[in-house]
Amino acid sequence: MEQNTGGFTLDTLMRKKVEKRRREVKDARIHRRLSALLWLNKGYSAEEVADLLDVCPRTIHNWIALYREQGLDTLCSLEYQGDPG
Repeated sequence: MEQNTGGFTLDTLMRKKVEKRRREVKDARIHRRLSALLWLNKGYSAEEVADLLDVCPRTIHNWIALYREQGLDTLCSLEYQGDPG
């Protein structure tokens, strides 16, 4: 099942904020999430990003949804439990 990332883009200010946070973050899991946003912004598909990060495309789509719905701080939080269903 291929999903569209909805033409994922970051405005210039947000891209710089994500880049800065990625440089400063110590946790590799958060670094991967931020890298995913930046690669998607460059035009990579969710499937390509998933392949680069060795995760399933659904994970990328979940990260995109989390970012869009709850913002960058939540994406960078490892306490997020996901949708209870």
